[in-house]
Amino acid sequence: MEGRKPLAKVEGRRRMRLSGVTVAYRGTPNLDDWVAYIANGSRSKKLILADHASERKVKGLLTRLQTLSRKEIEKLAKG
Repeated sequence: MEGRKPLAKVEGRRRMRLSGVTVAYRGTPNLDDWVAYIANGSRSKKLILADHASERKVKGLLTRLQTLSRKEIEKLAKG
């Protein structure tokens, strides 16, 4: 008897054009466990943009962040 196949995880990084900020994201398709965070921020405080979100929300957020400045993106993030 074979076990179930583990769910595939998706990871990625996207560099925002205007601000130069790199945003990393990861999650599982069809589950609301996606997270997006600023990858090139300071090590001591991880700036989380979205947590326990759907894939659609994270991808929409990444699109909106393309036109924002670094200051505006950090303001959106939860410390």
